Amino acid sequence: MNYKRTIHACYLSSICLALIINMPPLLFTLLARDYNLNLEQLGRLVLINFITQLVVDGLTARYADRIGYRRCLMTAHVLHAAGFVLFGCFPLLLPNHLLYIGLCMATVVFSAGGGIIEVLASPIIDQISGHLGAGAMTLLHSFYCWGQLLTVLLTTIALRFLPGSSWYLVPLAWAILPMVATHFFATAPIAEPHASDVSSIPFAQLLRSGRIWLLIGVMVFAGASEASMAQWASLFAEQGLGLSKLVGDLLGPGLFALFMALVRVFYGKWEKRFPLEKFLAWSAVACIACFLTAALSRNPAIALAACALTGFTVALMWPGMLHSSAKKIPRGGTGMFGLLALGGDLGCSLGPWTLGFIGDRHGLRRGLLTGAAFPAGFLALLLTGGRLAKEEKKQQ
Repeated sequence: MNYKRTIHACYLSSICLALIINMPPLLFTLLARDYNLNLEQLGRLVLINFITQLVVDGLTARYADRIGYRRCLMTAHVLHAAGFVLFGCFPLLLPNHLLYIGLCMATVVFSAGGGIIEVLASPIIDQISGHLGAGAMTLLHSFYCWGQLLTVLLTTIALRFLPGSSWYLVPLAWAILPMVATHFFATAPIAEPHASDVSSIPFAQLLRSGRIWLLIGVMVFAGASEASMAQWASLFAEQGLGLSKLVGDLLGPGLFALFMALVRVFYGKWEKRFPLEKFLAWSAVACIACFLTAALSRNPAIALAACALTGFTVALMWPGMLHSSAKKIPRGGTGMFGLLALGGDLGCSLGPWTLGFIGDRHGLRRGLLTGAAFPAGFLALLLTGGRLAKEEKKQQ
């Protein structure tokens, strides 16, 4: 069967997921200006986004095999579109004192769609690629980066030319993309899990595995490392470095996404030349250096460069761990991918919220300084897992 349309649908899903995660933070400055929202409230929107995805990750991991991939993914993109429509319409329908509640509700709706996408796109590509290697997975996740870059560029340009407080038109326009993805998944061939995952480890048995919990822990720090900088780079460039919104968005999260995409495409083509575990370890070390430089440097150009270069360092953390986990637990199936996505989303929830909480009280520089703990935790658990794997080989 020709799965080319299915692959394209998964790529489009990755772009939609990037839109779900990265479009709202680009509106933070405008939301703060128009509705007097503070940093903690803005950070709470990020927290709600990822907590919702986290909950949906768990439900999808548990029940997607029964419902079917096609139904789940079509539902996901409908939720994405509906949530963006609500996010754009609530400013016109609700009084100011209720608007924040409305924004939270809309965030829950489109984030639920993101949670389903995150769990199911990876196992579909894993099936189609025939376990060809980390390249297939990193190439899928490179489309998340291209989607992030596209989101930053088009949203920033739109906000630059939209009159007054017309920012609500941005999520309304972006709602078209998930509807296109819905059509793709309605017509693409999909190997449903009941036909392909009969040999997967039962979900309850998977939860009793010590290895899966270690891998989930690594994913927590991977998600926190990536999302913390991605979510706050724009506001840090504007408030912490004194740059305009246009320049801050393009040189902060814009370059961050570009660098992350380039690394994922590069590794997808030349993975055999670079051992994955060593690449991830050195990436974590470089990530720590980037967080420290961004927080401590008083030179705006150097600090901004450190924010952008963080994209290089976090690029393989998430897809690399998914591939590594598929090798370590080859019969993990949808449940394993769901649990790993749950761990990643937990990190994506707590990381940006922690930076916002600390930044609200001590400044964003202090928040970014705290962010260095996330890649440090990733490195510690990664090395622990490698050491345990070597001990298991010796015992065998």
